[in-house]
Amino acid sequence: MTEQDSQHIQVGKINKALGLFLLCFAGVILLSAFFTDTSLGKMTNLVAGLILAGIGAVMILRSGARSESP
Repeated sequence: MTEQDSQHIQVGKINKALGLFLLCFAGVILLSAFFTDTSLGKMTNLVAGLILAGIGAVMILRSGARSESP
């Protein structure tokens, strides 16, 4: 294993951890949408949560591909 392969694996692990954090944070934001009083607040929380969940999911998917391929 070369140093470049080792760096790719390390970047993949970091991206997976960041993606998991974003997914958990998006879950908290989506859950908070149920406790918001106004419809504007609910829509804002839903949109923000979905955007963060999408970014987190893409980071996790790309990290798996990055850590497996050289």
